[in-house]
Amino acid sequence: MANIYCQIAGSKRLILFPPQDVAHLSLKPGLSSSSLDVFSNLPTPLLSPTHPHSATLSPGDILFLPPIWLHTAEPQSDLGIAVNVFFRNLEAGYAAGRDVYGNRDVAAYEKGRGDVARIVAAMSKLPLDMQTFYLVRLADELAQNVPL
Repeated sequence: MANIYCQIAGSKRLILFPPQDVAHLSLKPGLSSSSLDVFSNLPTPLLSPTHPHSATLSPGDILFLPPIWLHTAEPQSDLGIAVNVFFRNLEAGYAAGRDVYGNRDVAAYEKGRGDVARIVAAMSKLPLDMQTFYLVRLADELAQNVPL
């Protein structure tokens, strides 16, 4: 979900990554968090293909975090108080169920993950060289149909 982040007291540094950086941030399928310590790793060759945006918020500052922009935060003071307001920007197709923190993936991604699991199960019955051949072809088909 989109997020309006309002810093009330203290300060916090946030680093945001645009959606095209997702392939470089060790985000495992189905998870909404990465295990990378971005603050310790910036800038390194590991993250060099990324395009991070950094902001340090002080009391009274407001930051808009667009949907699917991965982000992390680091306190800059001993005490921090902030208010987040999340809002949906999709009329339909959002994840089913309750999502208090706006971290659930959209329904189309969850359905796609199920489809991938079925494809992998079907391919597992083939010899390894055939699995590789056809999975690479499917990946190419997906890449050709996604505007990047």
